[in-house]
Amino acid sequence: MKFSLTITKDASIKFPVIFRGDIEKNIRKAKEFGYDAVEIHIEDPTLLNLENILKVSESERLKISTLGTGLAFVKEKLSFTNSDKAVREKAIERVEKYIEIAKVLNAKVIIGSIRGSIPEMEERKKYESFAFECFQKVLDKAEKEKVELLIEPINRYETNFINTVEEALALIEKMSSTYLRIHLDTFHMNIEEESFKNSILMAKDKLGHFHFADSNRKYPGAGHINFEEIKEALKAINYDDVIAFECLPLPDSDTAAVKGLEFVKRLFEI
Repeated sequence: MKFSLTITKDASIKFPVIFRGDIEKNIRKAKEFGYDAVEIHIEDPTLLNLENILKVSESERLKISTLGTGLAFVKEKLSFTNSDKAVREKAIERVEKYIEIAKVLNAKVIIGSIRGSIPEMEERKKYESFAFECFQKVLDKAEKEKVELLIEPINRYETNFINTVEEALALIEKMSSTYLRIHLDTFHMNIEEESFKNSILMAKDKLGHFHFADSNRKYPGAGHINFEEIKEALKAINYDDVIAFECLPLPDSDTAAVKGLEFVKRLFEI
């Protein structure tokens, strides 16, 4: 099992990323704290200094596991379901940029809130068709570059489009691409899934990434989620990929990073 620390250059304190500030400095800090990788959240991946990131990650022997795209939605409102075609096209172009950067970094790309919501339920099919067209275009790019995309089920209070593992699997089946897999998040699962265990078993080999946060969005172990059940389900499907800590920096970033990793290493007996 590999553990990844979420970092960003700049985001609201309400955005669930542990470290903020200088990317290269935070890569070094993640290594110092005992992590195997970092997950970078940024609204525009072309703002990253790839040469420096590659140099630091190589010297620290620490991977870039994933790129988070959520800030492109939060800061710029880019999404696959926007009624404005120009905005959808910009969302496609942005995700294609994430894919290009991810290829250089040997990382995966998360498709979370950037896929959008359905603004008018009576016209759901229209907005879904917008999203499916966008998914197809970015998957064409992902397949060309051999970069994995990760669809993240998100809870109903943040979107009404793809809330559960079952809905994510339906999308994967519709898109029919080996470069689209599921990314699960314990915070969202705690709201939407009837059973952590059954949902993980349902995802099986389609599971490509996992976010750990507790019920209150704090670090794992600071709430009431049954992580023992999650551990057993992950063992049952032989999951041996990355677990990233997408948590609020509470009570502060260093404590969240240290306490969360300590808890999960004890959980997995590492």
